[in-house]
This record gives sequence, C-alpha cells and structure tokens, in this order.
Amino acid sequence: MRVIIWGCGDYGRKILPNLIEQGDKEIIAYTDSNEKLWGQKVLSIPVISPEQIRNTVFDLLLIVVSSPGAVRHIKEYIGKLHISKNKIVDVFTDIDYMDLFADQRTRFIKGYADWINKNNIEGNVAEWDVCRGDSAKFINRYFPNRKLYMCDTFEGFDSEDLQYEKDKDNKYFNQSKFADQSFFVDTGVDYVMCKMMYPENVVIKKGYFPESMSGVEDKFCFVNLDMDLYIPMLNGLRFFWDKMIQGGCILMHDYFSNLFAGVKQAVDIFEKEREINIVKSPIGDGSSIALFFI
Repeated sequence: MRVIIWGCGDYGRKILPNLIEQGDKEIIAYTDSNEKLWGQKVLSIPVISPEQIRNTVFDLLLIVVSSPGAVRHIKEYIGKLHISKNKIVDVFTDIDYMDLFADQRTRFIKGYADWINKNNIEGNVAEWDVCRGDSAKFINRYFPNRKLYMCDTFEGFDSEDLQYEKDKDNKYFNQSKFADQSFFVDTGVDYVMCKMMYPENVVIKKGYFPESMSGVEDKFCFVNLDMDLYIPMLNGLRFFWDKMIQGGCILMHDYFSNLFAGVKQAVDIFEKEREINIVKSPIGDGSSIALFFI
C-alpha cells in the first residue's frame, strides 16, 4: 500500500516508524501546506507539493495535522484535486489509526490500566486538560469499563493563570507559542468526542477547574494532569489527591520541562502544604512523572 503523509510536523514524523513497522505500507512521500518544505526531505522521505498529489500513484493519504481548522482547509483543497474520499484518512479522528501515536506515555497508560484491571482496583479515571483529546482517547480505550471525566475550558488557557506564568519571567515559556492564549482554542467537545472508543463512558466537565468538578465525589484510580501551568497543576493535585484509591496513580506531564517549569513547582509546593514526600517515578518519556498511592 503506497502512502502519502500530509504533515511534516512532530506528529507526521512520529508516526513514520509505526507505519513502517506495520509491514504493509510503503511511505512514498510527505506533503505539507508550507511551501518552504517542498523539494526537501523529512526522515529521508521526499516532500512534494500538494499539487503534485494528483499526479502521484498512491493508495492512501494520511492527514496528520492536529488542528481541526487546518484539517478542514486541507480537506477542502483535496476535494478540488478530485481525489477519492476512500483514499483519505484524518488519523486524529479515526480510531483505527489510534496506535500510530503510541509512545512511551501511551504505553505507560496502557500498562497501568492493565495492572489496575488485573488487580480489580476500583475507581474512575479523569483527565484535565483535554485539549484535542489525544491523550484522553487512550485513557478511554484502556479503561473501557470506567467513567472518564474530561475537564477543560475548551477555550484555551485561563487569562489569569497564563498571566501568572508570564510574570514568573520564564524566558523559555514567554518566547514560546504557548504564551499565546489562543494557541489551544482550536478544539471543541464534538471534535474530542469523535475520538472516543467508548463515548458512553465519558462525562464532559466544561469550564474552569476545579469549579467545573463541583459536586463530584467519585474515587479515582488514574488521573492525567496536563495543564502545563503552575496554578491549574497545583489545583489539580489539591482536588484529586484525597479522591485517589490506594494503588492509583496521578500522571503529570511536563514535570521535567524547562518550558513548563511551573509543573515541578506545583508538586514541590503541594508536598510542603501537605508535609509529605510523594512517591514518584519518571516513566521514561523525558517529560512525565507518575505519583503513586501505595
């Protein structure tokens, strides 16, 4: 099967080894909306212009672009090329292609879910910040019999939380794309829900956290905290800590990141508040840390 990948960014590069490993696909080209990349190579694969697609013999065009708005524009353009819709796959919303994005964090979630289920440990699961649902879809898949609370504003960073982060004068953060409040705006409940394998298990909690979870008294066996900023990360620990089941785990993304230095600071402050030493372990992705309840 001859495959073209639309998207030369991190995600487009990340899926290449997993596609090759499947054994039935030959990656013949990348393409991208950025004309500066045309004629270049990505991971030894040539980058062609979108216009060249119509003159290329291929079986599958994989759109590997996370922004829903960008995907809409790409599909509109492809439509003008009169390419069969049967050849086009938006991998971010097609559950059959979910495993292409398996990485160390995903494998940790799967392994921990297997252990939780094998040992009959009770409790539901949660994620705060959902963004475009690309971690939540794995949590939903690997915890098929658990209620999944998905917490997010679905409108990007809260302005006050973002300003607090900027005021800390972290040059890595302030010079990054994440300092723009609009960066995470391109999402939505419907878009996220279409990625869920077991949508009937999902409870959407839209709004500012933790107020959005007001009245929820569930116990939890797994929680993924991926809010990037100091204030929401600290509030996430404060809310979920006493609701965790023995044997459970809170996974915190970006703990080792210089860009999101507030994550580690939130853990340090929380330990001082509670006068505890949390049992924590890196999971091998260079970014995340797992907090265990033993």
